[in-house]
Amino acid sequence: MDAVDALFPRAGEIAAAMIARCAAEVPAYRLLPASVLAGDLVANARAVFELFLTTVAEDRRPTADELALPIAWGAERARDGLPLEAVLKIYPLAAAVAWELVPGDRARLGARMLDFLGEVMPRVAEAYLRERDDLDWEQREDRQHLAASLLAGRPVRRRELPESYDVVVFHLPALPASSGSRAATDLFRAVRSDLDGQPGVLVTFMGDGGVLLVPPGSEVAAVAARVDRVCGRPCTAAASRAETHADIPAAHSEAVEILALAEDLHRPPRLYRLADLAIEYQLAQPSPARDALARVLDPLAEHPHLIDALRAFVASGYNRGEAATALNIHRNTLTYRLGRIQLITGHDATRPADARHLAAAMTAYDIARQNG
Repeated sequence: MDAVDALFPRAGEIAAAMIARCAAEVPAYRLLPASVLAGDLVANARAVFELFLTTVAEDRRPTADELALPIAWGAERARDGLPLEAVLKIYPLAAAVAWELVPGDRARLGARMLDFLGEVMPRVAEAYLRERDDLDWEQREDRQHLAASLLAGRPVRRRELPESYDVVVFHLPALPASSGSRAATDLFRAVRSDLDGQPGVLVTFMGDGGVLLVPPGSEVAAVAARVDRVCGRPCTAAASRAETHADIPAAHSEAVEILALAEDLHRPPRLYRLADLAIEYQLAQPSPARDALARVLDPLAEHPHLIDALRAFVASGYNRGEAATALNIHRNTLTYRLGRIQLITGHDATRPADARHLAAAMTAYDIARQNG
């Protein structure tokens, strides 16, 4: 069919549009991390769509072996805490996206699309329910929806809930490009599975990261360390205290700001609170003072190696040996570069007063470039 020939090369584009539509119209999908939506789910949607096009082109029904993976992928959403109606709704929504893009005569393709959905959806539902029976699914879904309600500021009437929480946001370490589309899904799933066993800790995902609500009595640093252990290396995370349920949305917003600031300033991966980045947080607010500090380093813009030298020197606590090692250069080379910085900017990074000024200027400079 001409329609099949036209749609096959666009399978990736159409699959991305399918998942975007589902995320927009089915709230449960917005509780999945952005990396999972853009990776695993798009890859799954593409494979299912290509299978459908193949069966149309060859004028046949899909075989049991061909349906095994799509059915398994649907069942996996039970592990992610998605309700069955959300899992099934993706199929008609995806079909609607494909339908809108079909060129020419749609009649034959539409009939085959309905047949295909009739083959897949009942089997996905059956596999999903089997998977759910093997999980503590109701409690998992309840905890995820409870976290989402608290973060949205919706009233929650549960006597057993503590009044205060530490809100922790985190980003998982970047995965190698060779990891494949499922790697992020598997890692997020492993993190949630580990933390589900922590008393009182609520776990959900928003955007491209995870959100934890940690109750009193649970050490925030220890919970963050569990995430690090699951990932195999440290994550960048930020925490903010909410004294009441009504404070949770504001605490979440503050933690998100702290996390973004730590990453924008290339701080090493660990758990941060506002007190750890108080000066940087203040400098991040737009003001004439911040602009004036950023301009201190403007003369170095054409000398990125000098910017890198200053950043490494500040990050090392003004230790020349550590900074030179971090830059993989000789200590004397670092000394020469610091001298060049003094000559160009008029500030000596080895003098305490100038060093503090240059450290603040470095922060303002980095923030200005991130916002620029």
